Amino acid sequence: MKKRYLYSLLFGIPGLFVAGILSILVFGGVMGILWVYVFGDNPWPPLIETIVSILFVLVALVLWVGSLLLGYFIGRRLEKDPTMNWSHVLISGGLTFVFILFIVFQQWSVGNLGPKSDSVVCSDFCAQHGYSGSGMQPETSFHRMCSCFDDSGNEVMTIPLDIIATGIPR
Repeated sequence: MKKRYLYSLLFGIPGLFVAGILSILVFGGVMGILWVYVFGDNPWPPLIETIVSILFVLVALVLWVGSLLLGYFIGRRLEKDPTMNWSHVLISGGLTFVFILFIVFQQWSVGNLGPKSDSVVCSDFCAQHGYSGSGMQPETSFHRMCSCFDDSGNEVMTIPLDIIATGIPR
């Protein structure tokens, strides 16, 4: 494989993560500015949301293609040297691994990976049984109880969380 294509991959894979992160940061700022200074808490026009979404994807693609092209041109320049520089491969692999770890840790911290929190277990239980709301006892009470509420906000059922978590039918 020619170095120009190898370096496109070496720059492109971590570049995909960098492009995504930079796009999120830039458009988070853009949406914040639009919210604070332009539209506020009023309903936003649907056209603005569509335009910002399309621009987000375009900026991410432009940044990613830029990293691919940068890798291509650097690889083309290094084709004169027949030896492979393994430190470049290790740096690219390490960066990719670090970005994947950041994604996994972030998803773990928000509860998408790993065990469900007590409040999520309670909420899922109440939703399964047709109740519109759920609540937990304060953590300082040391009682792990789940309360389900009807549409009026009245407490309909209170059940120990241990029974829900173990799956013992009620």
